[in-house]
Amino acid sequence: MKYIITKPQLSTFLRRRFSIDELNEIIHSVKEQIEDGESVDTAVYDTIRHYISSKKFDTINDTGTEQDYWDSYFVYETPLVSFIKSSLGLN
Repeated sequence: MKYIITKPQLSTFLRRRFSIDELNEIIHSVKEQIEDGESVDTAVYDTIRHYISSKKFDTINDTGTEQDYWDSYFVYETPLVSFIKSSLGLN
């Protein structure tokens, strides 16, 4: 399933879970890694995984199956990836 993030979705989904400073920090970190020669996908996904794990969301299911974990994890990763790539013009 493909997500398209619009400004209203950003404010209701990502802004509830990440501060503007955190989102800017993620964008800056990804941009810096790409400038240092890292591939786009590696920079985007590694940075997002770091931030998601540091937030310790209660809704990420780490007591169920591996599929349950990834399904709950992708709820955060998918819109962040779209937002970061869109913000940096990487679509």
